[in-house]
Amino acid sequence: MGAVVLRRQAGGEHSLTFAERALYHQIHPVKVFTDVASAIIAIDLFWRHLLVPGLVIALLPPVLVSATLIREVDLDRYRRSAMGAYLRRYMPPWVQALRLFGGAFAFYAAWYHVPAGVLGALAIVAACWVNGILRRRPT
Repeated sequence: MGAVVLRRQAGGEHSLTFAERALYHQIHPVKVFTDVASAIIAIDLFWRHLLVPGLVIALLPPVLVSATLIREVDLDRYRRSAMGAYLRRYMPPWVQALRLFGGAFAFYAAWYHVPAGVLGALAIVAACWVNGILRRRPT
């Protein structure tokens, strides 16, 4: 398994705009792992009413990983991938906002011990990721 290369192109310039890097970093394996792992841990912490640790775990790792990926990693490979094309088409800003809302609602539901709310909120996040698969193509 290869190492993650955190080098920029010569001259420190990125081949993608900031908006493109902000979009494509979402499918980087490190980002996906960080988001899922911190959400699971944060839901548990909120369930136990540990507000500060829950907020730290829910916010700090994803923000740090996002900042590092957006700033340091060449994401052109992800732009050229099939998943990159999927994101361009089916992950507009409003869907990204809905995903964020789903995550926040899962934390809220965990705080108030509402398992159906946690599951429903996570279903919203999952639906945002698969919305392109669920849409019917015009014939």
